Amino acid sequence: MIAFFIYMLKSSFCLALLYGFYKLFFASTTRFSLNRWILVGGMLTCLLLPFVSLELEREPLVHSPFILMEEWQEEWEQSVSGTLATGMTERSQKENGYEGWSMLFAGIYLSGCIFVFLQWIAGYIRLFRWINRHEYKVWNGLRWVLYDIPVRSFSWGRYIVINCREYEEHSPVCLHEEMHCRYGHCYDNLLMQLVLVFHWWNPLVWKLKHELSGVHEYQADEGVLNQGIDVKAYQLLLVRKAVGSRLYSMACGFTHSSLKKRISMMSKKRNSKWVRLRVLLAVPLAAGVVYTFARPEMKKTVADYSAVLEMKNQGKKIPGLMTQDAEQRRDTDNLMLDYTSSEKAYVLELYCNQRNQFLFGPKNPVAKKEPVDWETMTDKARKQLTDAFVELYSKKKEKMLPIVVRIVADRNAKMEAITDAKQKLIKAYEVVRRELSETYPQELVDECLIPRFYYASPKAYADVPAGVSDKSIPLPGYEIRFIVDNVEVGELKDFSLDELSSKIKQLCEENQSENFSVSLKIPSDASEGVVYDIKQILRKGYMLRLNLVQGLQN
Repeated sequence: MIAFFIYMLKSSFCLALLYGFYKLFFASTTRFSLNRWILVGGMLTCLLLPFVSLELEREPLVHSPFILMEEWQEEWEQSVSGTLATGMTERSQKENGYEGWSMLFAGIYLSGCIFVFLQWIAGYIRLFRWINRHEYKVWNGLRWVLYDIPVRSFSWGRYIVINCREYEEHSPVCLHEEMHCRYGHCYDNLLMQLVLVFHWWNPLVWKLKHELSGVHEYQADEGVLNQGIDVKAYQLLLVRKAVGSRLYSMACGFTHSSLKKRISMMSKKRNSKWVRLRVLLAVPLAAGVVYTFARPEMKKTVADYSAVLEMKNQGKKIPGLMTQDAEQRRDTDNLMLDYTSSEKAYVLELYCNQRNQFLFGPKNPVAKKEPVDWETMTDKARKQLTDAFVELYSKKKEKMLPIVVRIVADRNAKMEAITDAKQKLIKAYEVVRRELSETYPQELVDECLIPRFYYASPKAYADVPAGVSDKSIPLPGYEIRFIVDNVEVGELKDFSLDELSSKIKQLCEENQSENFSVSLKIPSDASEGVVYDIKQILRKGYMLRLNLVQGLQN
C-alpha cells in the first residue's frame, strides 16, 4: 500500500506539471489536434514516468521528498520483516497509531475510488439505455438514434443520439456530433474517467478533464466550419442551443464547453505550424522529472567485521572474526560454529555462477541441486527448508540442528546478486518458521530456523587469478571506515589492497582498545572475488590485532 501511495504522489506530481505546461504554452493556441494529443499523450506519460528507474553515481543536488519517502518505505518494510523474523507479536503504541491512520486513509481513498467508479458505471448504464431504447439508422458509416421528443444531442463511439427534426434538416448539430465520432473523442473520455477513478482527490486532474473536453469541442467546431458552414450562423446556433446542461459527462455533446471560449476560438486566427516546436520544451521537463525521481547508486554495506575480545574471569574465550549482516547481529554466537561439520548443522548450499545464475539444495554432493531463478527462489527455498526440518525432526526430536546456508560463488559473480538472493532466503526462513510453528513446538522451530549464512571461498577458473593480480591498483567505488569504541578513527576510499593492509597495521599499532571494527561498502557491480580478497586482508588484520593485544597482556 505504501508503494502505491508513493506512485500516486509521483504521478500526481507529473500531472500537475503537465497542467502547468499545457496552460502556459498551448491552452491559448488554435492547433487543436496538437493540444489534444499533448493532453492525452501527456497523461499516459505521467502515469508511466514513476516507473522509470534511474540510478545516479552521485546523490542528486536536491534530495527530493520522493527519495525520502522510498527510504521510509524500505525502513518500514524492514521493520515489519524484522518483527516477523523475531516472532514478536506485541507492537508499540506508536506503531499501532501509524497503522490505524494508514488504514483510515486507505479506507477513505478506496471509498472515493468506489464512489467515482460506481457513478461512472451508472452514467454509462443511463447512456446506453438512451442508445438502445430506439432502433438506429445508418448514415455516413454512423448509427443515428432518432427521438421525436426534444433531446439534447450527444455521441458515443459510432452512435449519435439526436432529435428527428435536426437529423432531417441536416442541421450543423449533426455535423458537430459526427466530428466527435470521426475524431474518436469518446476514447479520450474513457481514459480520462479511468484516471479520475484513482485520482478523484486531485483537483488538477479534474482541471485536465475540463481542458480536454474543451479541446474536443474546439476541434469539432473546427471540423464543422471546414465543411463550409457560415461562421456567424453557426455561432448564432450555439447561442440558441446554450440552454440547460449536459446529460452525461462521459459522452460528447453539442453544448459541452463554455460558449464564450468556443466563439472566441472560432474567431481567433489560426496559429502558425511553428507553434508545434513548443513541444520540445517537454523534453527537458521530462528529464527533470526523471532526475527528481532518480536515486543515488545503491552501495550496499556488505558486512561489519567486528573484532571484539571477550575476556571472562573463568578462563578466556577464543575470539574469531564475526561476519555480521544487519539481519544476523542477533545471532552472532551461532555464526562462530563450525558449519562444515554435519554433526553441528544441516547445511544447504547456494551456488552463484559468474552469470549470476543460482543453484540451491543440500550440501551433500550426492544430492542434486535445483536451478532457481529470481521469481521462484523464495518458494523453492521454502520447500527445501521445510523438507530439511521435517527430516531433522524425524531423526532428532529433542536436539535439533540449525539449518544454515553455505554460500559459494564464482569470483566474477556479483555481490549485489548474492545479497539480493540472501534477502529472498531470509523471507523463506520467515515463512517456513510461521508455517511450521502451527504444527511443531515453537522452541524447536526457532532453534532450527533462525537465518544463518556463511561464505565459502569463491571458485576460480584457470584463466582467473586466485586473488587480485596487482594489489597496488585502486578499487574504484569501495569505501571502508575504521571504528574504535564507536568512534570513527579512519576512512579509505577507492583504496588498493596494499593501502588497506598498511592502514590496518597502522591503526592496530596506534589503538589499544579491545573494541575495534570496520565497515565496508562496495559498489553495486562488485564481484565476489574482489570482496573475498578484501575480507582476507581484514581477517589477517584481526589476527594481527589479536596478537598485539595478547602481547600487551603478557
